[in-house]
Amino acid sequence: MSKEPLTELYNRQAKIIYRYLLKYGCRKEEAEEIVQECFIKAIQHIDSVDETKLPSWIFKVALNTYRNYLKRKSVITELSIDGGGFFSRLSAEGDFTENILVNESAMLVRDSLSRLKSGYKDLLILKYEMGLSYKEIGRLLGLSDATVKTSLYRARNEFKRLWGEAYGRS
Repeated sequence: MSKEPLTELYNRQAKIIYRYLLKYGCRKEEAEEIVQECFIKAIQHIDSVDETKLPSWIFKVALNTYRNYLKRKSVITELSIDGGGFFSRLSAEGDFTENILVNESAMLVRDSLSRLKSGYKDLLILKYEMGLSYKEIGRLLGLSDATVKTSLYRARNEFKRLWGEAYGRS
């Protein structure tokens, strides 16, 4: 693989990965290091990774690097979510009641998100907090558009179920 596709990939994905890590609770310095580290790994393993799967491979390396860091350090993270904005974007695609949108705080959103399995949490943050399209999410995670849509549907329903259990509403 030549340098051009990797440079294009860096220009296209580094900011997305960095922003995602910040939303996931990573500190700025750690996020910068993780982005740099995952692209160094990409350069080292460039010949063993299928070029079409490189975007999702790099994203997974970044997430796994951060998760491993958290395990090693036993760090407790707090998701950096804009509660109102997250809810309004989520509800635009579902049938959440206006009451939830108006009355609940970002802390409650973080609490519900923290109880989701990480794959669902990843999808919801990518879609509703970062505003990525199905195609962009699919490219990052190595999934088809249809799989992203189906998984997001399940993630939204699981989020709503957890919200309903915790706060008595759905």
